[in-house]
Amino acid sequence: MGSRALVALALMAALAAAAPGAQATRHTARAAQGSGDRLAAVQAVLDARVAALGSGDRAGWLATVDPQAPAEFQRAQGRSFDGLRSLPLERYGLQARLDDSGDLSAGLDRRYGGAVFLPETRQRMRLRGYDDRDAVDTLWLTFVQRDRRWYVAGDDDLAGLGLDTFRGLWDFGPVETLAGEHLLTLYHPAQAERAKALAAIAEEALGVLRQRWDQPWSERIPLILPGSTEELEKLLQSTLDLDKFVAFVSYGAVRDTGWETTAARIYIQDKNLSGYGRAYQVETLVHELVHAAGAPIAGPQIPAWVHEGVADWIATGRPHRERRPKGGDGRLPRDFEFTTGTQPEILRAYRESRSAISLLASRSGGAAPTALFRALGEAKVAPGSVDFHSDAALRRTAGLGLAEFESGWAGR
Repeated sequence: MGSRALVALALMAALAAAAPGAQATRHTARAAQGSGDRLAAVQAVLDARVAALGSGDRAGWLATVDPQAPAEFQRAQGRSFDGLRSLPLERYGLQARLDDSGDLSAGLDRRYGGAVFLPETRQRMRLRGYDDRDAVDTLWLTFVQRDRRWYVAGDDDLAGLGLDTFRGLWDFGPVETLAGEHLLTLYHPAQAERAKALAAIAEEALGVLRQRWDQPWSERIPLILPGSTEELEKLLQSTLDLDKFVAFVSYGAVRDTGWETTAARIYIQDKNLSGYGRAYQVETLVHELVHAAGAPIAGPQIPAWVHEGVADWIATGRPHRERRPKGGDGRLPRDFEFTTGTQPEILRAYRESRSAISLLASRSGGAAPTALFRALGEAKVAPGSVDFHSDAALRRTAGLGLAEFESGWAGR
């Protein structure tokens, strides 16, 4: 992309020198028009895919795939269609966008042997009865033109840049669903028995949460059981060592006009979770459900010690007398401490955050932890660091600043 951008700038400079203003303006207008024409053309391809999915037209979906694409890519596109059709979709949409990334197709025309276009493709979906908002994900689809017609030709051309296309469970094989009162469990047929057991454990966990969580939320969420840790890694696009963890809640944020959270999903690392007794599995899922319940009121200024501290505090019964664990540096754990380091170090970060929330509850009452969470979540797009907002939120909800709170916790 860099070399193409430099060539375009050099050409515009030459045109401006020949005739100041006018020709450069016409060149820019032609470039914008060209991108606009391509955007409209590939949006028509995406609209055809959405229509085919809605009507169950598998052949129509596959007709949007480049006939010269490798056989494995064509088979993968068929799997995606079959998997998406197995979901209770209330809403599904695809939108090609240039707003944030522009066209990232530079250099790909030689690989595909035709005109190529690579905008962001934004996928929106909502699962009927379990999502109260859209799940929003990015697909990096490469479009190629053959005989004046555009097709989807690839979806991993930007992986080397760290831009991975979103993968759903359905991209890795057949998917079955188990619809419960509050949870929709997605799993591969080989995991059917475990999925039933896990759904029951999750329903029990939700009953526990209902007694301890004091903020409104939908109480409905999809739960995803991958077939392996490797599959989970691809689903989460994770660079973490997943062998150190047991479950995750994932949601994003749409920042087009502010900061709006997307639909949450629970992902299970069952190689680890299934090795524990039922009581621990229930506690774990209470912790994850706190994250899910907090998603609608979350914001970008909530530090991990509040996210994880509140979740662990509620999962362990809202203790008021928990002391700070031994070790550590007497500072509230920083965000990176929850994901990097040895397993004992990561566990200490969780325990430190839980003990900090326990102190907050003992000083300011049992409603203070979620009041702090909500107050921090109100800062969607605002100047100031996370520490600045934590200090302000603590002063509003507990009557003391961050430094005073941290000092009191360190000496507890």
